Amino acid sequence: MENEFTSEHPSPQAVIRAFYNEALVVRSPQTAFLRFMAPDFIEHKPDVAEGTRAKAAEFLESIMAELPDATWEIVRTIAEDNLVALHARFTPAPGAPIYAIVDIFRVEQGLIVEHWDVVAGPPREQRNPNSRF
Repeated sequence: MENEFTSEHPSPQAVIRAFYNEALVVRSPQTAFLRFMAPDFIEHKPDVAEGTRAKAAEFLESIMAELPDATWEIVRTIAEDNLVALHARFTPAPGAPIYAIVDIFRVEQGLIVEHWDVVAGPPREQRNPNSRF
């Protein structure tokens, strides 16, 4: 795997945390996608038409327009080489049931080049006393 962790390129984990903050906390997905995603970025989320950087940013903007009070919170970050996984909490609206999300990113030369995710909606019944977080 080729990815240099030098002063020229921040660590993949730093790139992902900065992207997440700008796109989801500051709520500027277009700016974040242009700043942190490679032009040939590959999106694997089946809901994103064409799987491109532009369509992924549009998809996120549409969620934010539909759910203006939604919040995203990183619970934990796991990194190995140029791959970073985020375990995150998504709340569509204050007091709404919480979704568990795992995002996996591949970073090359300081840019995000690929993204996968798994989203688990709120359980119908919480039989297990352990939290998903």
